[in-house]
Amino acid sequence: MPVIPTNIDRSLRNVYERGLELGNDPHAFSLFGDCQARPEEFFGVFETDDDLFESLSPDLQEVVDNFRGSFNRESPTAQDGTTPGALLWKQWHQGKFTCTFAETPIECELRIHRPSFVIIQIGTHFESRNTEYLRRIIEQLLDAGVVPILATKADNREVDERVNHDMALLASEYDLPLWNFWAALSDLPNRGLYTRDDRPLQGDIYLTDEAARIHRLTGLEALNVVWRVAAGK
Repeated sequence: MPVIPTNIDRSLRNVYERGLELGNDPHAFSLFGDCQARPEEFFGVFETDDDLFESLSPDLQEVVDNFRGSFNRESPTAQDGTTPGALLWKQWHQGKFTCTFAETPIECELRIHRPSFVIIQIGTHFESRNTEYLRRIIEQLLDAGVVPILATKADNREVDERVNHDMALLASEYDLPLWNFWAALSDLPNRGLYTRDDRPLQGDIYLTDEAARIHRLTGLEALNVVWRVAAGK
């Protein structure tokens, strides 16, 4: 579940309401992430698996219905190998998704999808300017009236947990909700991670089936809580 201090409820509502005035879609959210944020690995099943949808609580069914169309879509901001720096690079989308080479993947996504919320879960592919890039991304979203939901990740590929630490610091700095996915895996063997046989050098960064289930469900719970707070529900 996300951490939302009571003193930031109003600020989230202000961002959300300003975004609606700018033309953002109250029924759209976007994902900024790598391969584990793509529809087939993450949220897509909430739109394609009727039995799974029926198993959700009424509150979670309501959030799926509200954002239906956002769960199972491909986007320029959720691709294999995406990093914070890649989201700011005009060549990363390769001209797909109707993006132009005059815009970054973020600018393209904000133009074509008009989300009111963005879940940011990137960092497995660590880069030296990670925090600087994330700060630029957050400020761009806030300027566009989009509510960012920051997320920790499951792995510690960088060894010293700096990515999750920085995500928590940025959430505090900007008064933003934090979905602590890292904490949700604490009871699983090896934190629900494994190394793919075809990618041995990457180490334990891929989610087991159980970890992937927790990923989907806690992500949906985070979106549900933040949506209700921002929309005043």
